[in-house]
Amino acid sequence: MSEPTRILPVASNAGSSLTKALKRGNLSRRDVLKRAGIAGAAGIATSGAIGFPRLLRAQETYTVAYLTPGLNVPFWKYLSDGIKQAAERDGAAQIEVTDYDSRNDAATQLQNAQDAITRGVNMIIISPTDSSTCPAVLELATEAQIPVVIADIGTDSGEFVSFVISSNESGAYESGQVLMQKMAAAGNEGADVLMITISLARRNGQARTAGITRAVEEAGSTIVQFLQSDVYTRAEAQVQALDMLTANPDARGFFAQHDEAALGAQTGIEDSDRAADVILASFDGSPESVQLLKDGKLAAAAMQQPVLMGRTAMEVALKHLRGEEVTPETEVPTILVTPENVADVEAQLQDTVFPVEGGAGTPTA
Repeated sequence: MSEPTRILPVASNAGSSLTKALKRGNLSRRDVLKRAGIAGAAGIATSGAIGFPRLLRAQETYTVAYLTPGLNVPFWKYLSDGIKQAAERDGAAQIEVTDYDSRNDAATQLQNAQDAITRGVNMIIISPTDSSTCPAVLELATEAQIPVVIADIGTDSGEFVSFVISSNESGAYESGQVLMQKMAAAGNEGADVLMITISLARRNGQARTAGITRAVEEAGSTIVQFLQSDVYTRAEAQVQALDMLTANPDARGFFAQHDEAALGAQTGIEDSDRAADVILASFDGSPESVQLLKDGKLAAAAMQQPVLMGRTAMEVALKHLRGEEVTPETEVPTILVTPENVADVEAQLQDTVFPVEGGAGTPTA
């Protein structure tokens, strides 16, 4: 990250309230002009043609906390990168973003929220550990009068500024349709399907499950077994895939609801000598899953755009802090990627799905 522009000293004694408000970052440019005009009319020195331009250069400053479920999952690193990009690209403000890693634990995320509130941040962006546990964080933020933007997953209740979400149900449905088509082409129409899910206590997990279930049932197949991810690692998914493939020898399709699960499941399929008869499709994506697509080992992936989601969350947060109207929900579409179209969309994936390499890391609490 480039060195943020610092607040310049105001060449006047225009009142401590204005200076403090500027430092907090809760004055718009219009407010600055208005209050500076009032101060000048009251006879408080603004140094004329020299001091007033220096006041205009005094930028907004904001501190933003990003509460992430777990930075061990690449998706959340990508989303954080998008937040950072939008902060860097905003030319009107000095913005400090700090990641709070919740390590996939709701209690840790609640403590992270308390720490951010105690620190006095201007805005919280949260990707909840679960929709059912998010209301407790929102309650703390509401009591402290700190606005919150939710980036992915969602909440069961509570007050927040806006919700940025992927098209989870339609994306899973589209990837599932490709899975069913390729199973049918292989002579396995109507065969059983296995699945690894994200937490079904999350709204996005419920939506992905609804989407893939619809695609499977429309094709006359059945999801005969699924397991939920706990730690969201490919090692966990590899073991889960092996267990389900052993228990279900007639299964011919496999759907993974997140990228690490897809990578682990693919290894499990190969380890069980089922690569010739089990077709894999997924939700989410990474450079490694792109390679699987190119190699023909992954039939389809409905890829979220976490970098774009992060950019959008920060842009919405800044609009709110500046008193502008924001929409209550923004849906960011998934990109359906297959072996047939991966070359055509790869440039877009590198912009909005994967992080820009070489940038400075976001500070972590």
